[in-house]
Amino acid sequence: MPDFAKLFIVECDASTFGCGAVLVQEGHPIAFFSRPEAPRHRSLAAYERELIGLVQAVRHWRPYLWGRRFIVKTDHYSLKYLLDQRLATIPQHHWVGKLLGFDFSVEYRSGATNVVADALSRRDNDDGEVMAISAPRFDFIERLRHAQATDPALVTIHDEVRAGTRTAPWALVDGMVAFDGRLYIPLASPLLQEILAAVHNDGHEGIHCTLHRLRRDFHFPNMRRLVHDFVKACVTCQQYKSDHLRPAGLLQPLPVPSAVWADIGIDFIEALPKVQGKMVILSVVDRFSKYCHFIPLAHPYTAESIAHAFFADIVRLHGVPQSIVSDRDPVFTSAFWQELMWLIGTKLYMSSAFHPQTDGQTEAAN
Repeated sequence: MPDFAKLFIVECDASTFGCGAVLVQEGHPIAFFSRPEAPRHRSLAAYERELIGLVQAVRHWRPYLWGRRFIVKTDHYSLKYLLDQRLATIPQHHWVGKLLGFDFSVEYRSGATNVVADALSRRDNDDGEVMAISAPRFDFIERLRHAQATDPALVTIHDEVRAGTRTAPWALVDGMVAFDGRLYIPLASPLLQEILAAVHNDGHEGIHCTLHRLRRDFHFPNMRRLVHDFVKACVTCQQYKSDHLRPAGLLQPLPVPSAVWADIGIDFIEALPKVQGKMVILSVVDRFSKYCHFIPLAHPYTAESIAHAFFADIVRLHGVPQSIVSDRDPVFTSAFWQELMWLIGTKLYMSSAFHPQTDGQTEAAN
């Protein structure tokens, strides 16, 4: 975790393929940064690539570095005089201008000791990994004929189409039932899962591409839902597909409590046996003294009932807290609770999703 009372150090490096950097405090890494080099930058001189990597790293960690003194370490000796030398080209003016407002100095370190940033700037040259192996089968037509012949509903449709009592979009193709020119696959046949796997595993494309390819040759009820469920459950996709999510936010430590019951954490203990109509416990922990209150509650509870219990058992005894740390329970994210805490001047700190360690003291007390 970063300590804003200590000096930050940015160790950076660049190569033909990308730039990398590590944010350090007292020899311990705080965060890592790596980005591929833009095609137009790959032909630049080493000095300019190193300068671009330095600028991108500093701007990436702006929330950590802005407004405080820090050091940049690079293995390109010329950058040591970045803040003193005369800028000769327009691109240099452009990139150095992005550093205006930052308070830093540049120090040289040898390439042999700049191993972390160097590794982050280079391309992974590992051999390609085999994701899955598929093998063709040549008995598909015979198996589909058998599947249709053993499905009572399709046998009836087959006879009606052959007799002429059922017309388009139904038809017979080589003696097999087809809908709108596409072979009909019985839902009860194990052949359905094999077809889904064969179409999807040929490239492991997304839902829409898999559905589009499937609809060219086959038809069965609830195609979209079945394809959606199959693709979402594909183990290979879960293991190898990259995430298309926003970058994670920068880690920020919780403020250190300054007094008893000034900063607290709250959470619920649920699924307990009912005792005198109560089966939920609201646990409240003072982050300074670790003192705990356990308040029994009836279920279901609401933001209003939690507010009554909070004021009766916490505010009445210890006063209004300066801050509350909690998870993202619907009670704590409700408009009522947010407005109430704003009115009494209490700041709310909520944990990120699926990360209960943020309120670790309360979780441990539970």
